[in-house]
Amino acid sequence: MSWLNVKHAMDLSPWIRIPLMWPEPGLEDVEEAQAPEAWARYFAEALWEGCESETPQPGEVDLLTNILLMYALRAPAAFPDFEVFLHLPHPREIPLPAYVDLVEIEEGEGRATALRELTHADASYTVEPPIVEDFVSPHLGAGLRVLRYYQDEDSNEVHVGLRYAWRYEKGTESADVLIILADPDASRILRALDDVDEFACTIRISPDEEADAWKSS
Repeated sequence: MSWLNVKHAMDLSPWIRIPLMWPEPGLEDVEEAQAPEAWARYFAEALWEGCESETPQPGEVDLLTNILLMYALRAPAAFPDFEVFLHLPHPREIPLPAYVDLVEIEEGEGRATALRELTHADASYTVEPPIVEDFVSPHLGAGLRVLRYYQDEDSNEVHVGLRYAWRYEKGTESADVLIILADPDASRILRALDDVDEFACTIRISPDEEADAWKSS
């Protein structure tokens, strides 16, 4: 059997992974993995320390800590069981969540149809036709990247959605890989696009025998 490997995405800047459990299994000795409060404080301080050209104003570290804590508590609920990463290129920006997971293939569903459905490539609810592009990953092969503009049902604001999807098939194993992002600010998505592409290209499927290395490193 194989598993979704997001390890390499964890090493990318400006991405931060939110643990899905507290304390995170296998990291019992890592302070910031014990509770969302510790995680948020650790990364707030680290992000400001990494801003060599700027010094935080009074209260800004605490503010970022509270923002990260809010995302740690709320973001995973949007897509339960998905891995969650925050794109945060500067500590004064608002985090942009990215969700990634494996999706079970429905019996008889062809690859092309499934990828278009997962990415909403043919969505009728958009305010203009989605921008559908082929996207090749070095680890997952040919897939789709779809950017779409749609009206939010609650606020009536126009939001931007970005999705990537691939089909993984090896031997008797098969699954679809899906990445989801959305934001009411189109410029936020577009500014992050290169970073998201790089992030998408690190995701891979790994064999079970590599799982121990993942947990111990």
